[in-house]
Amino acid sequence: MRHAGSWKLWLWVAMLLLPASTSVTVRDKSEKRCPVLRTEGQQFPQENRDKLEVSGFDLGESFSLRRTFCEGDKTCFKLGSAFLIRDTIKIFPKGLPDEYAIAAMFRVRRSTKKERWFLWQVLNLQNLPQISIVVDGGKKVVEFMFRAAEGDVLNYIFQNRELRPLFDRQWHKLGVGIQSRSISLYMDCNLIASQHIDEKDAVDLRGRTVIAARASDGKPVDIELHQLKIYCNSNFIAQDTCCEISDTKCPDQDGFGSTASSLLPAHASKLSAYLPVEQELQDRCQCIPNK
Repeated sequence: MRHAGSWKLWLWVAMLLLPASTSVTVRDKSEKRCPVLRTEGQQFPQENRDKLEVSGFDLGESFSLRRTFCEGDKTCFKLGSAFLIRDTIKIFPKGLPDEYAIAAMFRVRRSTKKERWFLWQVLNLQNLPQISIVVDGGKKVVEFMFRAAEGDVLNYIFQNRELRPLFDRQWHKLGVGIQSRSISLYMDCNLIASQHIDEKDAVDLRGRTVIAARASDGKPVDIELHQLKIYCNSNFIAQDTCCEISDTKCPDQDGFGSTASSLLPAHASKLSAYLPVEQELQDRCQCIPNK
């Protein structure tokens, strides 16, 4: 009887521990999905710099791009002339989290300030776009496109007056925070706009990933690209600073977004959501040409 009682007690304890051990396993897998990123100089506020462990992907390094000096001691990725396209599984071996952020620092050239190009795009196995971030110099807008869980392609356009300096051939930081049901656009450490979005479809890792590609032919766009990273925590984009752009944009203690008031400057406006009809999507494909 003693052995039977002990067995029942052990079984009961094991059943209690099972959910806890399972949740730990899931959490560990989530934490190991993204590698730790190397942060640059004063990229984050001084008070948080030593405490943060930033995880994500440096897309420039993932694409094996060589760095070269582009202005003073500032370095840029050499984009070259070859197509910047890689297998998605090699860039994100364990996939992307549901919420993340992409941060880029670049400046357009005279020849490309009116160009339409993809900052980042993920294609599925059929070479159809799953996620796209488009910079359109002709219209002076930034577009975010994704495939919804129902299969529809949804396109949201940021058409804000505060975005116009992005195309003035000076250095700028562009950030996009992607959460489960919202998207936020930042430029030069200011929140420009936020918008509610529908549920996103899961990313197909069997496709390909594209960066810095012209929409017209898929070749590398002629820009100076200093940084292109994906943070696996969407909140990090609101803690990033603009010290690399100018000392006047480099706060002593607070990064942009560190308080509720700084998250929403007075000039911030709402994103105008644009949902094109099916025929328009066919006429203006949000994808690079097949190569």
